[in-house]
Order: sequence, then structure tokens, then C-alpha cells
Amino acid sequence: MSKPHYISISFKIDGSQTGGFKTVDGMAKISRAGVVIEFEAKIFGIMKTGIKEVRIPLSEIEEVRVVKKFFKHTLEIWLNNFRTLSEIPNKDGRIILQISKDDRPRAEQAAHVLQTAKSETDALEILQTPVSRLFGDDEETNELKR
Repeated sequence: MSKPHYISISFKIDGSQTGGFKTVDGMAKISRAGVVIEFEAKIFGIMKTGIKEVRIPLSEIEEVRVVKKFFKHTLEIWLNNFRTLSEIPNKDGRIILQISKDDRPRAEQAAHVLQTAKSETDALEILQTPVSRLFGDDEETNELKR
């Protein structure tokens, strides 16, 4: 059996991101292609909303960071797509996944994988972009030639 090409990390989202009456438990699967977040919310700790899945392609990810504050470890993901962001509880434009202390090394590895893939994708896009598009439209380029 082959090893999966993603890193999975269990997480929680506390009530501060959900209006206070809902908690979220879930699993984030992180690969070079992006993030798949599976989660289930519990309203007042009792009623479950059902499992939901949100797919976040690499192109929608702006930044990923692992943050340690006192005894709390989080994996924070900033997106550039409001529609996707609105599908999962978020705070101040970022998804904040609370992770266990034991999962911190895997979260750091996952953040590194995403940042590296994003850098490589950005570099490839620049290489594949015609020179005229890098510096503006053809009219601007022609004016420089004069």
C-alpha cells in the first residue's frame, strides 16, 4: 500500500469563530494541491450539523502559518476567495484551526509544503507569462521603444 500524498491533522474551532454557540471538530488534509477540510459543528455541544467538506485549491491560499500562543497551537490559513472562506468558520479573514501540541511538527511540515508549492507555482506562472504582459500592455511597451 502506498503512502498518501497528504498530511492529515485533526483540529477544533472554538466558539469565538462561530458566534459562541457552536464548536467544530474536523480533519484537515494538506497537500501540494491545497487543503481539504472535513468538519462537523456541534450546536451547544449537543446537536450535530452533519459532516461538511470544503476544498481549498492552492491558488486560493495566500498564506499559511503555525502560531504558538502560551498553551494554544493553531494552523492559520489566509484565503483570497471570500466564497470559500464563508464556507467554514473564520475570524478576521482567516481560518484558525486549533491543533494539539503533538500535531505541531506535522502542521509546520504542512505549512512548509503549501508555501513551497505556492512559491513554485508563482515562479512557474512568471516564467510562462509573455514579457509584454509582465510590463503592461503592448501600447505601454511600444511607448518605451520610441
